[in-house]
Amino acid sequence: MTRRIFLSLAAAAGLKGQSAGDRQGAARDQLYQALELLSERSTPQQVSRAIGYLKRALDQYPGFGDAHYYRYLCLKRINQDPVARASSLASAERYRSEALQEKRDPFTLAVPKIYDNLATVGQKWALVVGISRFQPDDGSPPLECAAKDAKEFSDLLTDPAVGRFSGGQVFCLTDDQATTSAIKAKLNHIATRAKSEDIVVFYISTHGSSRADDIKQVSYLYTYDTNTSSKDDIFGSALPMVEVSGAISTRCLAQRTVLIFDTCHSGASSDAQSLSEDDADRLREGAGRYILSSCEAGQNSYEDEDGRHSYFTASLIEHLRARKGCVRLNELFAGVQKEVIERVSRRKGQSQRPVLFKSENAAEIVLGAAVGGTNEQCISNSA
Repeated sequence: MTRRIFLSLAAAAGLKGQSAGDRQGAARDQLYQALELLSERSTPQQVSRAIGYLKRALDQYPGFGDAHYYRYLCLKRINQDPVARASSLASAERYRSEALQEKRDPFTLAVPKIYDNLATVGQKWALVVGISRFQPDDGSPPLECAAKDAKEFSDLLTDPAVGRFSGGQVFCLTDDQATTSAIKAKLNHIATRAKSEDIVVFYISTHGSSRADDIKQVSYLYTYDTNTSSKDDIFGSALPMVEVSGAISTRCLAQRTVLIFDTCHSGASSDAQSLSEDDADRLREGAGRYILSSCEAGQNSYEDEDGRHSYFTASLIEHLRARKGCVRLNELFAGVQKEVIERVSRRKGQSQRPVLFKSENAAEIVLGAAVGGTNEQCISNSA
């Protein structure tokens, strides 16, 4: 007990002048930087670097349970310091680490390969997020179409003639419903319940932004309650991409998973960023993952003249509706990409090229395939 009090006093003295919110935000950013180094393929050198980030996180915020937990996993991974490993695990339990409770493990892929049990479609799950209006005091600038896009895409998925998703398994969060905690909770709900034969869809339309304005890497998605007053506030309140990729790559067992990002909206803010290749690489780790991004890095995602939709989401909806949902994902994307390039060039005089990333081992997906049915049945029935 005496040692714990001494450490707390020392930490408090060293952090004099920083608010609790600043310290927690800075500590969370250190944690996210550590997590970006951790995957099934992490080298001992990367794990050691991650331990350094975690130490700095704990210097900022000694009671950070998740930092203690990931330090435990890192020490276990490189088989170092059994005493410190046990201490880190005990501290993670003491400080009620959320990551420990959910048994997150960045070193283990949920779907390392596609297995031979995909003859029919199991259940179909979706989380659809669109944020047009952010918290009024310290939130991001508003967007015109994001919430409307999300609502219409969600309605399309639950349409029995198109998406054929059950309404009870499609979660649509817009504006003030789409807080960081709510999005994480729903994403984890789906990731931990989806079975190998299921289809999972995650769609989000919002601001995307990078740490330290680095255009090569999108690190955060802005949610309704993201505080944009300072970078530390952003780090402490936005949804880090590494949380999204972690839920998908290490906890989602569905072998058919689609992630759709309509970010980097034109005119949204000076630091708006599209999905980077680094983020996409993390999202497609393992097998069975498709990632659709509304534009290339450095480009904008444009909205139509009437303020009804973004060109990307409008085209996605139109193509799915025209084919009654019964179109292979690769073919669907090819049509959307061609149409968006042409429309934005003709109407805006600008370049916007949607991008598709996927796992090296990815099963074909037909979003409109019926539960218990097959891709081929869906396509033949709609012909």
